[in-house]
Amino acid sequence: MAERMVKSNGMELWTESFGEPGNPPILLVMGASAQGILWPEELINLLVAGGHYVIRYDHRDTGQSTVIDFQKNPYTLEDLAKDAMGVLDAYGIAAAHLVGASMGGMICQLMSIRHPERVLSLTVMMSTPLRTGVVETFALAFQGQATTEGLPPPAPRAIEVFLAAAANPPTNLQEAIDYQVKVARAMAGSVAPFDEQECRRTVERIFQRARNPASSANHGLVPSPTREQAEALKNLRVPTLVIHGTDDPMFPPAHGVAAAERIPGARLLMLEGLGHDIPRPLYGEIARALLSHTGARA
Repeated sequence: MAERMVKSNGMELWTESFGEPGNPPILLVMGASAQGILWPEELINLLVAGGHYVIRYDHRDTGQSTVIDFQKNPYTLEDLAKDAMGVLDAYGIAAAHLVGASMGGMICQLMSIRHPERVLSLTVMMSTPLRTGVVETFALAFQGQATTEGLPPPAPRAIEVFLAAAANPPTNLQEAIDYQVKVARAMAGSVAPFDEQECRRTVERIFQRARNPASSANHGLVPSPTREQAEALKNLRVPTLVIHGTDDPMFPPAHGVAAAERIPGARLLMLEGLGHDIPRPLYGEIARALLSHTGARA
């Protein structure tokens, strides 16, 4: 594996690559406020063993990438998609398999709409289809207000942990770490017992390597996709796999079903007990699904 800072869309982004550069590339795109290191290396190694060259990266405002003053320089999902495309440019990659988790799944959908010639395949994990109002719907849900969006809001256990933090925000680093561990526990599914010690080590690493830990909250200010972007999804013609969990508290299962229905020709893999995380017991099954989808050796 090799770490590398790249210039992309006016940003400086931390990236890390695994495997042989000549192999078919996979770009891993993480979710809102999440660093690239949340893509587990054990899962990545399975993809590399299957014959892929894999790249993960930190979004702007996360990890070691550029920090933005959002009030002075607001940005959109389109900007985040351009950042990701710039990572491919920096590595000299003409086309790649895109794998996006949560908001990363929305970013990858937009990349596929804008530049289908550069997308070998699309995988949307624990996400939702591009649609207007998604950010506003979730903001209302986390404020304890009813929503009118057709797809279900987050599960109560997810809403409760965010409401608790809003009422009692962390006041120091240790409290911030404790809070993120609570969030991770709320996001976890039922497929495996929650490993608090491992989670705490990961959260501590996230805080240690962040240029500015508070800047990741800027992703919560990114507006919903536009109507034009959402409507373009029905014209997408990229081989697509949707991976979702029956126990996802952030995007309940109906979101995965909707993504598979709205993306032409998409295949849905619903994993029993998977939450809004990537747990170790499912690394093998997820890797096999990705390798099969991308045409690599399983």
